[in-house]
Amino acid sequence: MREIKGANGFVVARVDAEGQVTMGRDAGPISGRVGSKGEIYDDDAGVHQVGYVDGSGAVFDMRHETRGSVDSWGHVFNARGELVGSVTHPADAGVLLLLVDEAAYALPVPGAADTGSSLMDEALELAADVQRPGIRKDYKPLTDRDVFLEHLPPQ
Repeated sequence: MREIKGANGFVVARVDAEGQVTMGRDAGPISGRVGSKGEIYDDDAGVHQVGYVDGSGAVFDMRHETRGSVDSWGHVFNARGELVGSVTHPADAGVLLLLVDEAAYALPVPGAADTGSSLMDEALELAADVQRPGIRKDYKPLTDRDVFLEHLPPQ
């Protein structure tokens, strides 16, 4: 069983000894096949070819457009030159680039920095809450009757 890892280090697909591809780390339905000469199929019968990996490590789709490449260490790069994963067999790079969804192996994109508040702003807000506590909303407002009449002794 050969494991195909994404750039994040997680296993995104597995290829068994017969060339059958299953997505994810666990056993599941067969979602593709790897041929003996680097052909990549998207069905379990090996009928519908979606691409191939040539002898130099370049990955092509069926329109003969370059989708990426694999180097001799097993690092897989997409067409933009970004590292997208690692494989143990060069033909498995085609599985990563042609069959696996890009969201499964992509590195998380760092979020934009929140420049609106700083640590000092948060500290000042906490200090203001301690010095001037807010008004509790669960009390009814006092009326004249509450203040002047109900607390008088009966006559």
